[in-house]
Amino acid sequence: MNRRSFLDRLWQVMAGALALGAALPALAFWWRPPRRDGSEEQWVDLGSAPKIPEGEWLRKPFTFERRDRWRIEQARELVYLRREGKSFQVLSAVCPHTGCLVRRQQEGFTCPCHKSFFDAEGRSIEGPSPRDLDELEWKVERRRLKVNYQRFRPGVSERQVLRG
Repeated sequence: MNRRSFLDRLWQVMAGALALGAALPALAFWWRPPRRDGSEEQWVDLGSAPKIPEGEWLRKPFTFERRDRWRIEQARELVYLRREGKSFQVLSAVCPHTGCLVRRQQEGFTCPCHKSFFDAEGRSIEGPSPRDLDELEWKVERRRLKVNYQRFRPGVSERQVLRG
C-alpha cells in the first residue's frame, strides 16, 4: 500500500465516522421505544380530598402537561367529581357521542351539541350517546385527590382509551 492509497482509505474511514457520529442521535431518537408518560397513566392532582363537599357534584377544571415523542403541551380538561364519605366518583366531562363537553343540570348532565341526557350517576338516559359518561380511576395520596385522566374514543359503545 502506497502513501496515496493509505490517505484515501484514511479519508474514507474519517468521513464514515463523521457521518455515523452525526446520524447517531437521530437513529437513537427513532429507534428507542416511545415515551409512555402521557399515554398510559396521567395522574392529576385535583386538590385536597377533605375539602371537596360531600354529596354534590363539583365541576373541576384543571391543566396538566401532556407529552408525546415530539412535544410537550399544556392540556386543559374538565371533570365532575363528588364525595360520599371517603369514596369519590369522578366523571369525564367529555360526551361519549362526539366529544362535546357536558353540562351539569339539576337532574344530571346534558350535552348541548346533540341533546344527550345523563342521570345524576352519569348513566345515559336519552339521546344519541352510545354509552354512559366515562368514570375515571382515582386515589387519595397524602390527603390529595388524584385522578388517572384518560380520554376515550367517542361514538363507540365500549370504552377505548385514546393513546398519545
